[in-house]
Amino acid sequence: MDFLYFLVTDSKIWKDDTLGFHKNFFADGGGFTLGWVGALVLGLIFCLVFYFGCCNSKKSSKSANIGVWAIFMIIAAAASYFYGDYVVIGQPRVKEGKAQTESIFRKYSFYKANKDYVIIKTDKRINPSATPESNKRYREAEKTIAGNLDKGKDVRFDFDITTAVLGAVFFFIFSIVFKRFTIDGRSVPFLKP
Repeated sequence: MDFLYFLVTDSKIWKDDTLGFHKNFFADGGGFTLGWVGALVLGLIFCLVFYFGCCNSKKSSKSANIGVWAIFMIIAAAASYFYGDYVVIGQPRVKEGKAQTESIFRKYSFYKANKDYVIIKTDKRINPSATPESNKRYREAEKTIAGNLDKGKDVRFDFDITTAVLGAVFFFIFSIVFKRFTIDGRSVPFLKP
């Protein structure tokens, strides 16, 4: 899925991530796959709603036009954007003094996954019996998460935009497939194929 998210993998932030936080979550942890699948499902849902809700009865024939189709495509893209932002990545906000570690539907967010990644990479949490070098590496990695990722030095926007574009593309592809099976939507967005 890396090739679909070229905005992310070609960004300076992705390339400068020497500790591997982004690769850990998006490539190895399945973040790209979740974004792609979510965009596919949302594109399909909004396409089905348009073609079988707006284009399949005499009462709804007025809404079987390119303007309404474009609105549905924009809604599919917006839903994909927010899906990528809130469901796949999660929010870095602090609630009641504790960092939010969950996304909306999943038990971990980008931030929780990378906090766990730091623990694995540095062998352990800070504790008195650990070596000073291990504790120092853990503190530096923690500082990187808090200092960089929470202040916008992440690929959140690139990921969200790419997921939105994929949602619109999947909506368009499904439009070509489903328009043939409708009463009034055969010519939306265009007559052929």
